[in-house]
Amino acid sequence: MERNKKAQKVVCDSGPIIHLDELNSLPLLRDFKEILISRTVSKEVTRYRPSALRKLTKSYVLSPESVPVDRRLLILCQMFSLDAGEIGALALMEKNPLAIFLTDDASARLVADQMGFKVHGTIGILVRSIRRKQMKPEETLRILNEIPSKTTLYIKPSLLDDIILTIKKEFSI
Repeated sequence: MERNKKAQKVVCDSGPIIHLDELNSLPLLRDFKEILISRTVSKEVTRYRPSALRKLTKSYVLSPESVPVDRRLLILCQMFSLDAGEIGALALMEKNPLAIFLTDDASARLVADQMGFKVHGTIGILVRSIRRKQMKPEETLRILNEIPSKTTLYIKPSLLDDIILTIKKEFSI
């Protein structure tokens, strides 16, 4: 069901890689033109989901050991107490500002918004899979319903219910 037209680059924080792996949905990242991962994110993913990066099925680009961080970005990261993985991913975003930043961390999202970056998370990738014809709406709903029992992703149950209801309404399911 995959479209031929590839979307743009993404810079990944560890959360979406880990959560998509927990849901057996890592192949959804194949749709992107390029997957950029910082070394710190790579280490985090390997620590929590040792085989996830091998399962990506599409090669990813690992950043150099250290990517310089802009002063404004560093101040924002410190204000929001971001960890090394998020800082590394945001530094990579700074070098690739037209990419999409994939994160499930609320504070990292706020920093990315302040920097003017486009941001999505695991839920956004799953919902996007319908528009990109990677999955049928029913399959996406099944996976969304599995989030509380199969993943470490925290999402308020009421928000997840709203997302599921919206998809059901939009696709008359």
